[in-house]
Amino acid sequence: MNRLNSDTEIKVSASIRFLNETIQFNANEPSLAYYRIQEHVQKNLPSMVQRKYELQNLQEQMSGLVFDIEYSVDAVKDLAKSTEHVNNILTHLEKALSIGSQISLFRQQHIEQQLFEKKDGPLLSSLKK
Repeated sequence: MNRLNSDTEIKVSASIRFLNETIQFNANEPSLAYYRIQEHVQKNLPSMVQRKYELQNLQEQMSGLVFDIEYSVDAVKDLAKSTEHVNNILTHLEKALSIGSQISLFRQQHIEQQLFEKKDGPLLSSLKK
């Protein structure tokens, strides 16, 4: 019986030790998990923050480019609507060129008339007398 008691005592002691280690491991497991999480966050957080700022900058640039594109599209649409105005300007320019050439012709005729009067001036005055 003594042997049975010592054998049982050894087995009970080994079981208690194993149970104690299991409880201690399970008790420390959450803190180990939190330690690993903290380690992961400290390692990866700076690069994630940097990427966040890069994405914000890219988003601002994209917003500016989208605004520029929308403005350009509106400008092109307005150009398509301005055909009537351009045609009016063209008509007025043609009229202005025509009037300009008429004024030039009138000036040239006026100058020629003045030259003709100067050349024939004394002759005409003697004929009139």
